[in-house]
Order: sequence, then structure tokens, then C-alpha cells
Amino acid sequence: MANFVHLDGFAHLNALPCIRFSFADYTAVVSLYGGQVLSLTLKGEELLWLSPTTDWQNQHPIRGGVPVCWPWFGPVDPALTQQQVPNHGLARTHLWQQVADESCSDHALLILQAEFDNIPWHAGKVRLQCQYLLNHKGLHLHLHCDDLTQQQAALHTYFACDDVRQATVSPLPATFINKVLPAETSAALSFGDEIDRIYQDTAAALTLQTPATLLLQQAGHDASVIWNPGQAKGSAAKEIGPQQWTKFVCAETARLSLLDTRALDLQMTIGRN
Repeated sequence: MANFVHLDGFAHLNALPCIRFSFADYTAVVSLYGGQVLSLTLKGEELLWLSPTTDWQNQHPIRGGVPVCWPWFGPVDPALTQQQVPNHGLARTHLWQQVADESCSDHALLILQAEFDNIPWHAGKVRLQCQYLLNHKGLHLHLHCDDLTQQQAALHTYFACDDVRQATVSPLPATFINKVLPAETSAALSFGDEIDRIYQDTAAALTLQTPATLLLQQAGHDASVIWNPGQAKGSAAKEIGPQQWTKFVCAETARLSLLDTRALDLQMTIGRN
């Protein structure tokens, strides 16, 4: 059975309200600030990367783990609002509330919820919920919202790597939207220089070699985003730096189309294959 432990801080993030829970060989740490998974270990081996210098004070988003990007991804689409708003939405810097937990013979489940009344294109309160479920396969996240007709979301997972230059992600479509070199829409995926690609209509299961074999299962998505800042940008970034940019690859389960007006049901499972 799981033991849900409330923590006052995690790693170097002092006074950060978190919950740690376990099932079988997996242990997860989830921050109430941002509803963000900070750590997932299998028999003590960390599967996620967390910046050793990131901070959370003064409404600062935490870099690493699994940030929740919602209700927009990246810079907000001008079709949604002309206001000046932060990248990747509002959820990452919002204090979530625990609404339930349960533990039984085949899983441990934590449920967090956040409410928003400041979405620029929506009048009234909006509720966003995320379920964090540990079982023998790994960690399953289910992000749900049925209060908005237009919303984007991404589970922006930072997978830990020995060296990203040796990492692979497969299978991926042959073509993609290239945020770094817009003219290039088909090329093999290799890391070293900056990579920021949106692969549309990706498979329900992706495999990452980091060199550990990690399985990323996804549902309710219309794209997967693959990102690493590369040596130049990563070395210059305050929360990454020259010793850390090689230590992660982001493979993000995303729903990006604003034409999809269905309720948000974005799901992802992370585990060892």
C-alpha cells in the first residue's frame, strides 16, 4: 500500500509543498505548486531530470520533471488573446489542491485540482484536474478539463539522459514543424544543436533510449514535441548551463489544435520497458 507523505520542500527547493507516494518499485514526488511531478524513481533510479538551480519563489516556473502547460502552449496564439501573458499558460505557477488519494492492491492514486478565474478569453471559473497514478507499469498522468471550448495542453516531460547526444526517440513521423529552422521539415532526429520540433499525430507509444529504455504511452493528444536547447542555448541558460544541457531530453505529450473543442483528456504513462 502507498504511503502519501507531505513534504515541506524537495531537493534544493526549500519550503515547496510536495507529496511523495510509492507503489511497487516506483516512487513519485509531486509539487502542489504547478501540479508538477518533480521526481519518478524506479528502484531508486531517477527517470526524470530536475534543474539543480531552478527556483519556485516569486511565481517562477520550476524547470524539470513534468511541467503542466495549460491552457496555451508556448507563446499564446493571438486568436485566443492579445494580452501579454507568460509562455506555457497559467498552471505551472498556480497552487493546486489535493482533492483525493487512494491506495489498493494494484495502484496508488493522487488527485490534484486547480481553479482559475483569469483566463483571458473565458468569463467565469475553470477547473483543471490531474490524476497521478502509480502501478506496476509506471506513472500515469491524466489531465482533464471540460470547462473550456478552446484550450491547449502539454505534459512537458524532462527525461533524464546520460548524454542527450546519444539519445533516440522513436517512432516519429517523417515530417514535422521545425521551430528552429522553419524551412526544414524532414530530417533525422539527432541532438547536439538546438532541437524544437512538433510531430503531429504521433503514435500511442514512443520509446526513448537514454540509454535506459523508457516507454512513453500517450492518449488524447494530437502531437508530440521533442525539445533540447542544444549546447549554445543550453550552456547560456541560467537554469541549465554547460554541465546540464546534455542530461535531458524533452518528449512532450500535447494537444495543440484550437479547432478541437472537446473536453481535454490528455493522458501519458512513463515507465521502463
